[in-house]
Amino acid sequence: MNYTLNSIKINSNWFDDDRRKKSVYSKIGYKGLNLYFQLYKFRLHRQDDEHTFITSIAYLRKETGYTTDEVFDLLKKLKSAKIIKVNNYSRWDYLLDNGQVKDKELLHITALDTFPIEDYKKEDSRFYIYVPLDLFNIYQSKGLNEKYYALYCLIEKWSQNMEGKMYMSIEKMATVLGFDKDYINKMIHEMNRNYLLASRRRKRTDRQGYRFEHYILDSTDKNEVEKFTATHKETMDKFA
Repeated sequence: MNYTLNSIKINSNWFDDDRRKKSVYSKIGYKGLNLYFQLYKFRLHRQDDEHTFITSIAYLRKETGYTTDEVFDLLKKLKSAKIIKVNNYSRWDYLLDNGQVKDKELLHITALDTFPIEDYKKEDSRFYIYVPLDLFNIYQSKGLNEKYYALYCLIEKWSQNMEGKMYMSIEKMATVLGFDKDYINKMIHEMNRNYLLASRRRKRTDRQGYRFEHYILDSTDKNEVEKFTATHKETMDKFA
């Protein structure tokens, strides 16, 4: 099933690293983030709120591959994190029948903490993360799972600078995303190999060792993809 939009914007603070307050991502995890994105396959057009969806747990289960109980629990996490509301059910136990989830019941869901989407274009992104949903179709076609969606968002968040690149360490990325640092290394190599991320190793000037700079592909526009590949192909080939 296709996304109903080419792109959306999510709040940049979903991926904040604040020990005093849990971020949205830390509350919902990579599966919750993926479920949130999957909602945009069920978006209704011409609604008062443009982030409105009609779906069911069964439909979401089909799109994500998660179990019924997983989808049910993830929806509860999204609501608890205050990024969705379920308009036609005020209590979760109304979706249970003798302890079994009523997965075919239609859910009227509205996303919260959103940005306007009327033009679908990338604009000034100081306060939001630009998410090209159609790019995730490419990730999927290359065998990259939903953990890569979270990595994309983190890199995109911290690439919003004059140079358009991210400097965060592997260890820090692993901490924020809740992944093993060896797995983060593997993900970065896979993204370079598939020309979705360009990573350069730079010698540190402040102390011994090296640091990495990451440039993320954030568009599926043919001209933008060709420009990214032409600019970074040598770097990506070396890293992969």
